[in-house]
Amino acid sequence: MKPWSNFLRDVRLSAPGTPEPIAEHAVLRAAQEFCHETRAWIVELDPTITQEGVLTYDLELDQGVELVRIESAKFNGQDYPAWRPGEATPCGRYVYTPDGRAIAFSEGVGAGLPLVIRCAIKPGETATGIDDVIFARYVKTIALGAVAELTSDPAKRGDFENRMARIKTDLWRGSAAIRPRARANLF
Repeated sequence: MKPWSNFLRDVRLSAPGTPEPIAEHAVLRAAQEFCHETRAWIVELDPTITQEGVLTYDLELDQGVELVRIESAKFNGQDYPAWRPGEATPCGRYVYTPDGRAIAFSEGVGAGLPLVIRCAIKPGETATGIDDVIFARYVKTIALGAVAELTSDPAKRGDFENRMARIKTDLWRGSAAIRPRARANLF
């Protein structure tokens, strides 16, 4: 994990004189928004082994992170539908999160079977830093978001939002079920 102070070199260039605690808090807020909007920070959780008659299980997230959304689920080695708020509720069996801290099955399942969740996360209120890979790839963008918040500069805010949109598109283009054609089929 990279502490929030590692962002300050980039933040203080555009917001000189900002006290360190205020600058670090702005970085936390920018990192939260960045991870929520782009879903760039993806983790695969350790398998949860099901128990007879139990539908809800705790999500074993690391301390200082919060769930953004469930990206995918595998139950007993097979893809398993995951329901997300705002989507049509699937018929039959699926998993969902009722509160962002637990995972639940829509119907009973057998005992002793593994459930593996792949999810997007973001820094929580108590986070002291961010994943090394996220820092290495997106330090400039997150720092820009912090600067935009500290300076209330609408141009910087717009640039931050545009960068997040581009990153989100780039990240998820490769994860689409169907890849777009390189050229139109005219016949």
